[in-house]
Amino acid sequence: YLLLRHMKTHSEERPHKCGVCERGFKTVASLQNHVNMHNGIKPHVCKYCKSPFTTSGELVRHVRYRHTHEKPHKCSECDYASVELSKLRRHLRCHTGERPYQCPHCTYASQDTFKLKRHMRTHTGEKPYKCDSCNMCFTQSNSLKAHKLIHNVSEKPVFPCELCPTKCGRKTDLRIHVQKLHTSNKPHKCKRCGKSFPDRYSCKIHNKTHEGEKCFKCELCPYASTTLRHLKSHMLKHTDEKPFVCDQCDQSFRQKQLLRRHQNLYHNPNYEPKPPKEKTHTCHECQRTFAHKGNLIRHLAIHDPDSGHLERALALKLGRQKKIKFVNGNAK
Repeated sequence: YLLLRHMKTHSEERPHKCGVCERGFKTVASLQNHVNMHNGIKPHVCKYCKSPFTTSGELVRHVRYRHTHEKPHKCSECDYASVELSKLRRHLRCHTGERPYQCPHCTYASQDTFKLKRHMRTHTGEKPYKCDSCNMCFTQSNSLKAHKLIHNVSEKPVFPCELCPTKCGRKTDLRIHVQKLHTSNKPHKCKRCGKSFPDRYSCKIHNKTHEGEKCFKCELCPYASTTLRHLKSHMLKHTDEKPFVCDQCDQSFRQKQLLRRHQNLYHNPNYEPKPPKEKTHTCHECQRTFAHKGNLIRHLAIHDPDSGHLERALALKLGRQKKIKFVNGNAK
């Protein structure tokens, strides 16, 4: 019976229909949970605080988050642990580099749907978080929270953290904050310089000293990056390795984003390309315009031979074809 019930989760059939809204479900149990929502029935009661819930899954999550703080789903690569299996699966993508959720308008890809939805607002202009005091709107919830402090200057959170300046409005939030940032079974190592720290908070504060610093340097050319991921992507230019192959035409690419872009442009009839970005960055020397600030900065090296940008621009141009070495400012 248990095996048969499990096998239904792999089937696309949803034979059990809701009599209220016609929504279909794979199992009778799933349908019953849904019907309970329509009827307001909450048969699953917490033994600790007597709070009622519609489904057993909701009850389990409530107990773990609010009462036992149990995190049974543990990462095999680091000390991360989660209450929910779905959150562990999302976390594992940090180690694998998998970004399965692709933006239909550009090459952006995300590890989870939440970040993709947040990114999509840069295309749609949507600002769903509205301040109830002044009607100002924001794209992110944390931006709204920061804004609300303007209206609540006199209101102070009542639970301050003893280990850092953070203040929380609820005791539960403070407990979660301490567990997440100040509790660790093993030291956290800085990926940029190798220093070790006793907890995530100390490592996070240290990482700010590296902001904007290009610690990850290429051994074959002057290229340097702020992230290891970008350096690894850059190194493929020297090896001419193209590991991402299109399954429709066998064309290969260095980056997964470029493969997705290719598949959208040439193999996806429903793809709607994003309109070209307006060229708002203008060169003050020759009035040439650019859509991206980075392109303008590289272009400026043409007008300033003594600029350090010259080497970087030349590295970007030549580094794809061969190893280059700079001697007295000249490429060899």
